[in-house]
Amino acid sequence: MVEEIAKVEEQKKKVNSKSLACGLDIGTMNLVFGRSDKRDEFNITRNMFLKLDIEEVPMQDLKEISHLEIGDSIYIIGEDSFRMANLFNKHVSRPMERGMISPSEIDAIDVLTAIVKNMFGDTKDKDVYVSYSIPAEAVDLDRSVTYHEKVFSRILTSLGVNHKSVNESMAIIYAECAKENYTGIGISFGAGMCNVACSYKGVEVFKFSTTRSGDWIDNNVANSLDIMSNRVTNIKEKYLNLTEDFSTNPNKKVKRVLEALHYYYGAMIDYTVKCIIKQFDKKFDLEIDEPLPIIVSGGTSLAGGFLKIFSENINKKEIPFVVSQIRQPANPLTAVCQGLLIKTMADLTT
Repeated sequence: MVEEIAKVEEQKKKVNSKSLACGLDIGTMNLVFGRSDKRDEFNITRNMFLKLDIEEVPMQDLKEISHLEIGDSIYIIGEDSFRMANLFNKHVSRPMERGMISPSEIDAIDVLTAIVKNMFGDTKDKDVYVSYSIPAEAVDLDRSVTYHEKVFSRILTSLGVNHKSVNESMAIIYAECAKENYTGIGISFGAGMCNVACSYKGVEVFKFSTTRSGDWIDNNVANSLDIMSNRVTNIKEKYLNLTEDFSTNPNKKVKRVLEALHYYYGAMIDYTVKCIIKQFDKKFDLEIDEPLPIIVSGGTSLAGGFLKIFSENINKKEIPFVVSQIRQPANPLTAVCQGLLIKTMADLTT
C-alpha cells in the first residue's frame, strides 16, 4: 500500500483513459467530492436540507437557489438551506447525525442520493471508481456502522459507480503522511464524530471514534443558552477564535455564545486526547522506534487557534508515544477527500 500511494502520480499516467478515480468524503456537516480529471478542484456541499411543500414557494423564486424536487416536495439543499433556515428562524434538516445516516429523517436517503448524484457530474463514457469515507465504531455510542456503510454502497451501486469504503482518518494519513512512510495518527474532527486512526507504515493499527465533536459542541451551547443550534454554528463560523478574548465582542448575545463555545471546545479536546491515550495503551502492541506525527483535520478544527489549544492539551499529559509534530493539512476540510482520491488512484494501478 505504501509503495502504491508513493508512486501515485507516476501511476496516474498508466490508468486507462476511460477510468475515472474519485473520492467522496461523507461528513455529517459537509459532503466533499473530488475526481482525478480535476485534481485541484473539490466540490463541497453542506449536508443539510430544508423541506417545503411544492405549493409554498413559486418555482420562479427558486431559480438562484440550490434545490431538488422529489414527489410533491421541494428540498432546498446545501448552503442555501442553511442560510434560509437562519433567515426564517427554522431548524435545518440533517440527513446524517453522529457521523451516520439519521434514523429520524425519513427523507435522508432520497436527499443524499440526489445530492451525491449531482456531485459526480458528467461521467458519460467513463468507468467510475470511488473510495468513500466511513467512520470507525464509536467508543461512546452503541450503534454499528454497518447500516450506514451498506446504504451508501447501495446508493453508489444505483448510480453505476464502482466503490470501496475507507476509514476517514486513514484517508488523512494517505493524504498527509507520505514523508513519514504513512506512519502517524490522523484525527478528523468532523461535525457528527471525531474519528481517530493510527497507522504504522501504511498498516492500520487501531481506529475509533467518539460522538463529541462539532455538533456535540453546538448542541450543548444551544441547550445552555436556549437558542437554535444552527444559530450557534453560524456564530462559530463567523467569529470564533479560541486564542482570543471572547469578552471583547461588542454584541452581548454573540459574546455569550463565544464564551460557551470556548468551554465546550476545551472539553471536547480534552476528552479526545484522553481517549487517544486509552486506546493507544489498550490496542497498540508494537514498539515504535520513531516519533509519531499527529495530523489534525476536519471542519471543527477550522476554528481559529484550534491547533494551539490542542497542542497545549497534549503537552500537559503523559502520552505513551513520542510526538514528532502536530500539524494541520493545508485545507482541513478537503484532506479526507484528497486521501480517498489517492487511495482510489492507487487501487486502479495495481
